[in-house]
Amino acid sequence: MHSSVPLLQKSSAVPEQSVKMPAYIRGNRDLIIDSLRGLAVLSFLANHIEVFSAYSLLFWERVGVVSGAEGFVLLSGVVIGTTYKRLLMELGWRHTILKLLRRAAQLWRVNVVVIFVVALLSVLHLNVREIVAYIDHDDAGQVYPLYPEPGTPPLAWVMLALRLKIGPAQIQILGLYVWLLLLTPLALFLMSKRRTLAMLAFSWLTYLGYQWHPIKVTGCMFEDAFPLMAWQLLYFHGQAIGYYRQNVVDFFKSPKARVACAIVGGLGVAFWFWALNAPDVVIPRFAKFTLISPALYTQVYGRFMVKSSLGILRILDDFCVLTLLYALLTRCWRSFAQVLGWLLVPLGQASLYVFIVHVFFIAFIGSLVSFGYEYPHFWFNTAIVSFTILLIWAMVRYRLFFAWIPR
Repeated sequence: MHSSVPLLQKSSAVPEQSVKMPAYIRGNRDLIIDSLRGLAVLSFLANHIEVFSAYSLLFWERVGVVSGAEGFVLLSGVVIGTTYKRLLMELGWRHTILKLLRRAAQLWRVNVVVIFVVALLSVLHLNVREIVAYIDHDDAGQVYPLYPEPGTPPLAWVMLALRLKIGPAQIQILGLYVWLLLLTPLALFLMSKRRTLAMLAFSWLTYLGYQWHPIKVTGCMFEDAFPLMAWQLLYFHGQAIGYYRQNVVDFFKSPKARVACAIVGGLGVAFWFWALNAPDVVIPRFAKFTLISPALYTQVYGRFMVKSSLGILRILDDFCVLTLLYALLTRCWRSFAQVLGWLLVPLGQASLYVFIVHVFFIAFIGSLVSFGYEYPHFWFNTAIVSFTILLIWAMVRYRLFFAWIPR
């Protein structure tokens, strides 16, 4: 979630004035990374506004068994790895660690403030039902409270908030980022000492340990959806990619890259075909295949593709999709920028801001229309989601409340 974006490293053997930057590099920003983050923003907006719309045909695990959350975590690792490597080289350990701690503290404060603001709105009897409870619209509207029961002592209530044990489900991932940022100095230290393989091996052991014996190590509510021991794998692998970004760029310019891209492309197509066979009764027949039996799909999905525990095939799909998207955008950046760059780049650059404000949009929309996937008005729902996206984009474009809301 960090707002800084990696620099494209230059070879010292080439004079700076003769180096021509790609069109998607603007100053210190990689606009492709911003665009992919913006695409992840669209994904969570479409999924958190729980109505069936045209966006559902793209973001409900239709391109592959992936979601915007995995993209955010992996790309955040890439950004952190590149940006903080540069800071470490330029300013040293003290400044780098302090900056990481300040960012972690900022995300924690944001999470706590949103928890209290939503509680205040509830006390004022405003309709915030969709954000003070998790409503399972796939299970006859079963309600799971996300805030303490009435009568909870004030001190106990406050302690639950400070420990991130309560709060809207739509921002739970911020708690995950707090812990990942706190662990980042150790990963940076190992990579700076050329112990990257050891760092990644420990990450894998932690991940496999969770698959064997799931443990919520922090006790925070975010671990119900994003268990730290599982989701750290995406972040630290992304961080390694960012730290060695120039090596990765050089590899994809080499002849070996063709073989790698062919393999990734083949896997990506296979995952896409698999996802389109999902036995989701909400998806219309024209938008899915029925070539894989529902029993087989459900069995494989449950063992290897579950989102919360990050099944191993889901992780592989995440890397395939992001790699293919990045490769595609590097080739057709100018055309893409003209068509969608105006929308995705600002949203990606202000992703934390969007995370914060979208919670209140969900509460407002939920007070006007009935959330639920059986809601019949497909085009009306599409208009609601589109209007919300454009309104939040306009708030970003014109920097509304930027002085108070972090980005």
